[in-house]
Amino acid sequence: MPGATLEVHYKLFGTDGVSLQSQELSKELRRRGWQVHPCAADVPDGSDGLRIAELSYQSADAVELRRRIFPPAADVNTASPTTASALIDEITARAGAIRAAIEQYIDAHHIALLHIRNIMSLPYNLPATLAFYDLAVARSDLGFLMQHHDLYWEGPNARLFTTPYAEITALLDTIMCPQLPNARHTLINPIAGDALRERKGIVGTVIPDGFDFDREVVSIDGPAFRARLEIVAGEGAPVGPDDVVVAMPARVAINKSIELAIQLVAALDERRDALQSAPDGVGRERRRFTASSRVVLLLPQGEDLEDNRAYFDRLVAYAKHMGITLAYGGAIVVPDRRYQPGDDVHYPFYSTYQAMDFICYPPEHEGFGNQAIEAVWARLPLAVFEYPVFQHYVRDHIPHYISLGNTEQLGRTGEFGGLHQLREDVLA
Repeated sequence: MPGATLEVHYKLFGTDGVSLQSQELSKELRRRGWQVHPCAADVPDGSDGLRIAELSYQSADAVELRRRIFPPAADVNTASPTTASALIDEITARAGAIRAAIEQYIDAHHIALLHIRNIMSLPYNLPATLAFYDLAVARSDLGFLMQHHDLYWEGPNARLFTTPYAEITALLDTIMCPQLPNARHTLINPIAGDALRERKGIVGTVIPDGFDFDREVVSIDGPAFRARLEIVAGEGAPVGPDDVVVAMPARVAINKSIELAIQLVAALDERRDALQSAPDGVGRERRRFTASSRVVLLLPQGEDLEDNRAYFDRLVAYAKHMGITLAYGGAIVVPDRRYQPGDDVHYPFYSTYQAMDFICYPPEHEGFGNQAIEAVWARLPLAVFEYPVFQHYVRDHIPHYISLGNTEQLGRTGEFGGLHQLREDVLA
């Protein structure tokens, strides 16, 4: 029977994949009579739910603590038992405050089930993880659904969670993906399910990402949206109606391997004659590609950009080196849930697909890959790098796509910090 659940993540109102998947489930649960209470650091003022600023992993306090827990290689020599003990005390104190706020809220709202996304599998904010672990241990009357979109020991992000402190390692082993009698674990792909069973002995349930193909979105003025995009590399002229827009609609993050999209756009631009001679125009809108048209790579999301600023700067430098036009929409694109009707400054994320011609999705590592589903929904052609989960789990459900190869065919550039490199034969 429908009941009340607390939907928990570091943040729930963004355009990152975890937030979007939470929004999909919450909408469906509410349609079925459930009370869904959001709990995150970004619950807007005036909204139902519980906002706890201390759940953020992007606040100055959280970033500073994470740097001390997982110090860069240059700082490892400063590690000491005294430091480790002080860190454990600090993590415990912060966890206590978070737990108290959550426990008060769930008791006041008669919540019996907590659905926790990624906090129990990514140690971006260890006090938050410890708070929910302690709550689960102490409250056998509560149920915990721990959903893991990512696992901290997998993929490029694993290097972020290396600590010189044995005490911290022991804490991670205890509270991350914990095996508890009142907790169940879900994962979004079978590779992660196998990894959780091998590392923790936990048999989780695989529930793939979902998408509402019947969703209604706001119609936007595509040419106006294009014209307002920020050009961060290449020609300074606004993106025009005759330009072909290749979009990489995920957030900017190191695992997304966006440099591969830059290489694809550069290769397309070298084949301008074919685009100009297309008898019926190019893309869904049948754009007439002329001698003055450009192939533009669009990064529409600004989600988590400051956390990945160094990578973004490398991408801009690489785009300039490759001679392509790189457009950025993070200043004007907002999550659909935050868009206010009549706002003539911002554009809801899902609506921006109306202004795209082609999707390039090139991650090296991904838990699922919402953009593959979104490209099908938007009826746009998709070029995808076959990251392991796509190759083994997703691709058979995608009706058509262009392959950019797989991890066995991937190389490295010798410059720009060793960015990934598509093999020339695969690119051709």
